[in-house]
Amino acid sequence: MPDIARSGFFTNFVLENPWPLAGLFTIVAGTIFWLAVQRDDRRLVIPAALVFAVAAVILAVGLLVETSGEAAADRTREFVSAASDGRIDEMLAGLDPDATLHVGRIENPGLPIEDLRRMIDALGSRHRIEQNTITLINSVGTSSDTALVELACLTRTTSSIGTVPSRWLLEWERGSGRWLVRSITAISIAGRTPTGRQVLP
Repeated sequence: MPDIARSGFFTNFVLENPWPLAGLFTIVAGTIFWLAVQRDDRRLVIPAALVFAVAAVILAVGLLVETSGEAAADRTREFVSAASDGRIDEMLAGLDPDATLHVGRIENPGLPIEDLRRMIDALGSRHRIEQNTITLINSVGTSSDTALVELACLTRTTSSIGTVPSRWLLEWERGSGRWLVRSITAISIAGRTPTGRQVLP
């Protein structure tokens, strides 16, 4: 994931993953309440209730609010599922008209959408996926309508010998309420960084 793609504390621990922080506040509330019982001090009950209320609010906000990173992660899972099922038309429909294909790093010059379409088309022919497992999916919203998703998979295709690891970076952008792939970066395939226009071997 590029260095610029970093979420703040609120996004990380309230909006996207509220469980650790809510759990911490719940433990603190429980400890205060336990002390109130042990000391027979009713004055501690109100602080315990307030801390528990904070935990409840954190959890509610985290579960109800979907960030751009979370939305992009869900769309990435759908995109990979379409690839695994051979629904190539669905994948192509999920591309932005100006989508680009990058090799190695997202900062490298992008290849035009025709190269990206050829790579995806190959998943319906000589590189048909037989089995695929997502081993990593890490997303971060870069704005309210854009996000980056780091994806790692273990894939067996009709052309591969065994299972092949790969790592990708997908850039998503929302327009007219619909998330589309703005760019795909092939970071590594079978432990090697692709070179040239032929991303899939």
